[in-house]
Amino acid sequence: MTKKFHTERLALISIMLGAFISLLDTTVVNVALPDITKALHASSASIEWVVSGYALAFGLILILAGRLGDKFGRKNLYILGISLFLLMSITAGFAQSETSLILSRIIQGLSAGLFFPQINAMMMDIFKGDKLGQAFGVLGSVIGVATAIGPFTGGLLIQLFGTENGWRFVFFVNVPFVIVTLILAALFLPKRDKASKKVSFDFLSVFLLTVGLLFLLYPVISNGSEGFKWQDILFMLISIPILISLYSYSIHVTKKGKQPLISPTLLKNKAFTSGIILSLVYFAAFTSIFFIFSLTWQSGFGRSAIVSGLAVSPFALGSMLAAANSNRFMQKLGRKLLIIGLVFVMTGLATTSFIFHLKGGAFSPWLTVFPLFLAGLGSGLIISPLNSFTLATVSGSDRGGASGIFNTAQRVGSSFGIAIVGSIYFRSLSETSLHNVAEKYSFSLQMSIYINLFLLLICLLLVFKLPKKNEA
Repeated sequence: MTKKFHTERLALISIMLGAFISLLDTTVVNVALPDITKALHASSASIEWVVSGYALAFGLILILAGRLGDKFGRKNLYILGISLFLLMSITAGFAQSETSLILSRIIQGLSAGLFFPQINAMMMDIFKGDKLGQAFGVLGSVIGVATAIGPFTGGLLIQLFGTENGWRFVFFVNVPFVIVTLILAALFLPKRDKASKKVSFDFLSVFLLTVGLLFLLYPVISNGSEGFKWQDILFMLISIPILISLYSYSIHVTKKGKQPLISPTLLKNKAFTSGIILSLVYFAAFTSIFFIFSLTWQSGFGRSAIVSGLAVSPFALGSMLAAANSNRFMQKLGRKLLIIGLVFVMTGLATTSFIFHLKGGAFSPWLTVFPLFLAGLGSGLIISPLNSFTLATVSGSDRGGASGIFNTAQRVGSSFGIAIVGSIYFRSLSETSLHNVAEKYSFSLQMSIYINLFLLLICLLLVFKLPKKNEA
């Protein structure tokens, strides 16, 4: 084994740990909210911002952070973001009031948004050819596993450390991972490319982007799963002219020979924009699965957080196994691999829904092991190739910005997916004529899965807008 091989492997471990902790923290806190509410004497309405504040801040800064990485060096932004994430994990764990905890979580979300766009960009800097595809395969595994095991991890920590202070270890668990990440990043990530000094951006674009995303994401993240009110829809509509103005201004800046925050050239790239739209819709279908399953197993079937987490673990296992081998399949099959993956996910979810329909009420999670494993296999075949297909044609100076747009699409998709599917879930729960609690939740889950399947069908159609083969 060469020294270069070891350096690349340790660099990959560093950035994969960053991806893991940032995505884990989007879901790990959910099962701890009741204990946090009790410990800090907080209202349940305000404590929801422990989750939504992190998600909102994460999504708001991604595109800007990507350009900052292009400008000041991806390694620098990665280490800065990880360091701030470490500090906020500690302050959140020691929080003595709901205000201090929410503030820590918002800043933690900003720090995750700072370093996350650097991940894809650094992978493309470090790896080429088959190695890049393999690295994306590892990232696909990390995304699938981190998203799926969050509720189980939170439940396990509360079980181990008790309901009074166990919630604090939901934040402290980040600390050892982040310390290892920082050490490896400082030693093995590539130094700043001198060419990145030429990258520039303007504050008007930053302002328009931030305001536009705030109007779009705030009502979705804070109220979406409970059903949109008229003012929420108005806020989202206001975001449209703001974001259109940003695009028009970007064209103006480009004509003056300067580099805009969001490159119009990127958005005119058919393969890139198709991948962005497909990624947004897929993450809307993909992320919401864990949201509705967690609610059904815990609130509907009365199972513990650990059992609920274990119930969806076959999905995580399937995703991890498939993503690790997806590059090899992608070289042979091209975009056909995405079609196969989507068929697997749809078949697995449809079968799962049918099992819930047959059983009606509560049943053993063992019955859904195979269909969820199949859905996980499909997801693992999608996420990594979709990364590769979308970012393959992006040049070095635009990689950070492209990665920021790509990751923003995923976060927007996740937020809208949870909002739309969650709204259907709760509406079905309140309107069904069933009286048995377990049967009501089972029915609501089935209605929600129909929405997931519809979104996946849209994804299946969007795949044909991608090139037949990866152009990397």
